[in-house]
Amino acid sequence: MAFYKMFNPDEDVNEDNAIVTSGLFQDGASSITAFHTSSTQYSNTGDYSIDAYRYNPGTNASASVQFGVTYGHRHGSGSLGTKGATGDRTTAAIFGQFNNLINPPETTAFKFQENTTSKQIYAIVFNRARMREAIEPGGWELRLHAGGTGTTTIKLIDDSSTNKGGNTDQRNFAPEYNVVSGTLSGGTTINTAASAETSGNGGSYGTFYPKLGVILLNPERLQAAPLLMATVSASNTDNRNDLTFFEAIKSGSYFQVKRQEEITSRHYFVRATANNFNSTTNETFYTESVSGVKQVITGLRTDPKVYITTVGLYNDDNELLAIAKLSKPILKSKSREALIKVKLDF
Repeated sequence: MAFYKMFNPDEDVNEDNAIVTSGLFQDGASSITAFHTSSTQYSNTGDYSIDAYRYNPGTNASASVQFGVTYGHRHGSGSLGTKGATGDRTTAAIFGQFNNLINPPETTAFKFQENTTSKQIYAIVFNRARMREAIEPGGWELRLHAGGTGTTTIKLIDDSSTNKGGNTDQRNFAPEYNVVSGTLSGGTTINTAASAETSGNGGSYGTFYPKLGVILLNPERLQAAPLLMATVSASNTDNRNDLTFFEAIKSGSYFQVKRQEEITSRHYFVRATANNFNSTTNETFYTESVSGVKQVITGLRTDPKVYITTVGLYNDDNELLAIAKLSKPILKSKSREALIKVKLDF
């Protein structure tokens, strides 16, 4: 009578992989329409970046950071300080961080299609724990509204639906997609391809790095029509462009993002055959002990009946590694076999 049974890898174990997508935001939401900041974070590190929340952290203790927004400039414009003088030059630090992360060595500017020498960027950054493996290409839409006279709300997505495999002019991380004017509502619609954006408008809207969880936007294109979001980059001046960018997101009132991860599922087929697993440690299976040995109840000695409620998975040293609980007990006897599938996701 078996208590442990070895799995036959060829017959009892199967493995498969699947890409699973889900809403990125708090509570599993795939889109949010309200955006909040933390006064504490803003006063301490707001000159570097602004954390965005789904819920107001001042009134909701469960509120957590959804993403961060920031602005960078190669020469530190738009922040206090000058090169070789006092001041943090925070925008230069931000630009340098993304430049080192994304661009090849000795690169000093970002390329947004026709604009090949951009010295400034806006960035949306998602926390690794929240995005898991990647942001789903074709799974996000951002709406921006600058609020000024004559402005309109623009809708931005990536061009992965037509740009299969991403840009050929890759940086340090692949794939890379262009940010374009378009919408996901009712199916993916791209209004203007990135290659059609002219240098007169400042180039394309930006680039998207799904595995980094980073969306880079081009300030020169956002400053042009139809958004007209002004970016002020004066020397040795705290222009708070990160706040301007956050307010445009807040006024746009819509951000949809889905994350994706590859899940490896291993299926173990547990086979309780007729003459095995017909005993139990449950005290109701036994009567009084004889000479210290428990005796099976007379009626169950020749025709034992037990119920399977739990499956344990052990290693070669008989150490318990995992427990599977059945939704309801399964009757097991010499005339009844059981096949139970245990699924482990990694």
